[in-house]
Amino acid sequence: MNIESGPGVMAACYGAGALLSLLLARWSGRLALGLSHLAAAAGAAAGLALSLGLLLGEPGRTLIQPLPNIFPFAKLSLSIDGLSAYFLLVVSVVAVAAAIYGPAYLRAHSPDAGSPRQAAQGFALNVFLGCMAFLCCAGDALTFLFCWEGMTLASYVLVVSDDRDGENARAGLLYMVMAHGGTALLLVAFLALTERAGAFDFAALRAAATGLNGPTRTALFFLALGGFATKAGVVPLHVWLPRAHPAAPSHVSALMSGVMLKVAIYGLLRFTFDLLAPVAGPLPFSWGWTVLFVGTTSAVLGVLYALQQHDLKRLLAFHSVENIGIILIGVGLAMILWRQSTGGALATVALTAALLHTVNHAAFKGLLFLGAGSVLSRTHLRNIEELGGLARRMPWTAGLFLLGAIAISALPPLNGFVSEWLTFQALLGGATRFHGPAGLVIVFSAAMLALTGGLAAACFAKAFGVTFLGRPRTSQAEHATEAPPSMIAGMLWLGALCVALGVAPGYAMRLLDAPTAALLHGPGASAVVTARGPLVLSTALTPSGANGTAISMTMVAALLIALSAMALVLRRGVRRAPPRVAPTWTCGMTPTARFDYTATAFAKPLRLVFAALYHPRREVTRETAGTPYVVRRIHYAGEIVDLAETHIYHRVEREISALSQLIRARSTGRIYGYIGFVLAALFVALLLLGVAY
Repeated sequence: MNIESGPGVMAACYGAGALLSLLLARWSGRLALGLSHLAAAAGAAAGLALSLGLLLGEPGRTLIQPLPNIFPFAKLSLSIDGLSAYFLLVVSVVAVAAAIYGPAYLRAHSPDAGSPRQAAQGFALNVFLGCMAFLCCAGDALTFLFCWEGMTLASYVLVVSDDRDGENARAGLLYMVMAHGGTALLLVAFLALTERAGAFDFAALRAAATGLNGPTRTALFFLALGGFATKAGVVPLHVWLPRAHPAAPSHVSALMSGVMLKVAIYGLLRFTFDLLAPVAGPLPFSWGWTVLFVGTTSAVLGVLYALQQHDLKRLLAFHSVENIGIILIGVGLAMILWRQSTGGALATVALTAALLHTVNHAAFKGLLFLGAGSVLSRTHLRNIEELGGLARRMPWTAGLFLLGAIAISALPPLNGFVSEWLTFQALLGGATRFHGPAGLVIVFSAAMLALTGGLAAACFAKAFGVTFLGRPRTSQAEHATEAPPSMIAGMLWLGALCVALGVAPGYAMRLLDAPTAALLHGPGASAVVTARGPLVLSTALTPSGANGTAISMTMVAALLIALSAMALVLRRGVRRAPPRVAPTWTCGMTPTARFDYTATAFAKPLRLVFAALYHPRREVTRETAGTPYVVRRIHYAGEIVDLAETHIYHRVEREISALSQLIRARSTGRIYGYIGFVLAALFVALLLLGVAY
């Protein structure tokens, strides 16, 4: 497959997968499900080949292909430059794993395996993947918005695919409301540019943006930021995310968390650095600092809320809020430093860190969601308090989940450490470029990033330990078996990426050359971060450009392996008495799984420390045997409060309800009154339109 045919092959594969799902659903749901996922895997493989061909083979090239003119007022096209190719790579990497994993998961987990209802998920999956892939390749606003809406609708169908659960339906409704609120903001931003440009293609929008004054440019930026931040799940626009992601099938959760959120990051980068940026000079002051603040807030609050979750998929969803925040820290710092006299190559380091964390998060979060799906498919449980002891029963799943947990906790030598280390270096370097309050803000952001890393490690110590270690707490956990080979294969693919991107990240810098050079109009990532060679990562921390710090992840990995081997040899070489197995003294009581440390107990110290944030509520009831001194059973129920929900959305809901009641009181039941309301609304709309223009 050559580069020119890549988009056509992708479209053919995703289109065939969607069509086969519809045609074969009633005849053979199992066959439709398998073929649709096979087509999705082929489309993802074509996307991988296309993106790698552009990023490695022709890094400076922009592939432009016209699309059929279905609208007389607009020319549609694809325009695949370095940034598009990189995010197409992110989409395709996780899509391959999800397509391999999906059929076995759906057959094992769903009660209507092989039914037309389940086969229809293959249609939605191919539409979802196709829209995300071609959104990254869009060369005009119409194609971008069409794919954006298709991505939203297809993901909604997948979220509510199990509509027998009322909670899933409510999660889907909230997702649609939030998603279309964000889409409305994007529509206003794009239409304002297209009205000025007189065309929809990005080249015309880019040219039109050069004539914008400062306030208009900033207003369009904040409209776009609101729209993209809603889809990315940024605090306080995140309320849909911890509901919708757990409701979807687990391989779809991996795609939504690992890929769909990154598509929003792509949109923000495209709109800010490419379409809206001034021809010369730095970005407006408020843009970068706002993104840095939002990213820092999301990172800290995301991990704090994740710590108190005991639903495994909901816990992972909150960690997506955290990691999107980490990505935005890098993006915000790059916006602050770009084209500044003191910025130097540090803007490239910051953007490299953000883009690298984009693919790293896609890999380890996809792996973790697939691991959670394996647990769910074998036990039908998501509450980690009801699990335990799964490491012996599901060793492959446990090992791969542990790999993902180490990566997301930013521990060496895996990929999460690399991108967070680069983000730290960019923040530390940025703090030296600014004096006074600005420097203190960047130092504070670095401190919050450090706190985030420590809390993430604590959270996954809880998640892995309570789920996979100890003894089974329920019969479902006790009788669990290992996931099917195809599900293990999907996890192995992402696990291998976590290791490769962690041990040899320097070789991945070539993939980042095209997007960083295209956005910042300067040297690529490898010229800055791997200036000492592909085995050493270094960053320019001084204004003169000298390398202030460096690290070799390959050497770190080799050292860890050597130390582990030495410890193993010494352990076997030391003569010891043969081990004896003896019962544990438990004060005369028979030991049970209830003696094991629980997730609630593990998280309680942090719940007390951050009580001002959590506003914890608990209810404890005791069942006694006729006397308060003999307690038969204790019931404990606890919950925390999401401040965004209580202080923003609940208040908005109350105001809307009050307004609805007011309007209802004005309802007369007469058609003339309603016509009067319509005419009044039309008059106000025309008046506002006249003032605007």
